[in-house]
Amino acid sequence: MKPGRRTRILLAALGVLAAGCSDPPPEPDPTPSAELAAVVASYDLAADRPQRVMVGLPVADGRTLSFGTVDLAFTYTGTEQDQASPLREPGPRAEAAFLAVPGTEPAGPQAGPALTTASQARGVYAARDVDFAGRAGFWEVLVTAEVHDVGTLTATTTFVVGASPQRPAPGDRALRTKNHLPGAPDIDLTSIDSAALEGALPDPHLHTTTIAAAIAAKRPALVIFSTPVWCVSKFCGPVTDVVAGLALAHEGEAEFIHVEIWKDFQGRVLNRAAADWVGDPTQGEELTEPWLFLIGANGRILERWDNLFDLDEVEAALRDAA
Repeated sequence: MKPGRRTRILLAALGVLAAGCSDPPPEPDPTPSAELAAVVASYDLAADRPQRVMVGLPVADGRTLSFGTVDLAFTYTGTEQDQASPLREPGPRAEAAFLAVPGTEPAGPQAGPALTTASQARGVYAARDVDFAGRAGFWEVLVTAEVHDVGTLTATTTFVVGASPQRPAPGDRALRTKNHLPGAPDIDLTSIDSAALEGALPDPHLHTTTIAAAIAAKRPALVIFSTPVWCVSKFCGPVTDVVAGLALAHEGEAEFIHVEIWKDFQGRVLNRAAADWVGDPTQGEELTEPWLFLIGANGRILERWDNLFDLDEVEAALRDAA
């Protein structure tokens, strides 16, 4: 598999995590602080269904918390009108396991959690099936971690949960999208994959068909929306590489499609095929990427993963869809 090729708040707070496609930052001071922060790394949380919640845990000195598991305790603080005097209603609790950026997984089993540099590990913590029980509005999460050689560290942050998903979600009919393919008139290859160089696509097998054609042919499709060169978080390249590997390992079982986010990054022009799925700022929507969608042979969305994903989970869902 080739070497590797998310909201703006996450980038600002998780500078180390965002180094997935660039040189790692300098090693931290040898006598660092262990002041932990929390950043919710999930894009489109909704109150109408259980879902995965991801939290990044940067440290003030430039390191991050990695490996093992942490505990999450959620508290509902009400709607926007309640925030002058927030409610404090206890919500779900969950255990979140470390999810590494593809290509940066540690070698062998790791005790954790532990404070690490970017060269040692990058990733987020993910909790499955968190249910906000229909309570849309503002939530707080308290993260508690037992850290090797440090002790107990905690961090809190506030985030918003919508009443329902704002982006296409499992159970929805997939959009019949006609994404650009090589040979289309007036379409530069970099509008098909921002990593295209010298007239060649890095992963031609991800650009052989459209979402609309896969649905018409009643074929399952695994679709990655990403911009490997321009990705805010720098996670797009590694996850696109993983999907390219899945396409080779599961050839014939489904269609595998990459949709580039930008038609013209410098001109700030989005590909419509991407904007309809991941958000269009010209329509007042937030653009988030990367996203991975699994579409069933019946044309409905079976699963979706924002930001990072667990390869074993994706493969299991793919086998069930085939």
